[in-house]
Amino acid sequence: MTTLDPASTTAILIDARTAEEYATGHLAGSRLLDFTAGEFPIAIPHLDPQAEILLYCRSGNRSGQARELLLAAGFANVTNLGSLAEAAAATGLPIIE
Repeated sequence: MTTLDPASTTAILIDARTAEEYATGHLAGSRLLDFTAGEFPIAIPHLDPQAEILLYCRSGNRSGQARELLLAAGFANVTNLGSLAEAAAATGLPIIE
């Protein structure tokens, strides 16, 4: 994947971790949707099914589950970037606190 500029990309970058994890560091431009707290299924109807969606979490597990939910809901362009560090490396985006 190439470096993303959150100001100019149409991709939606989603952090599937908890608010506490997000507060310790997250990718610039990411949106928090706590998978464990059930925020993900509630948010699906409000996401653009035509958009590119990039997901990450602590290990890639929750973001993988979130990806499956999105695919089941008809989203086609969904990528699990794995962990925060893997997502930062894949996108070139900085981790901010």
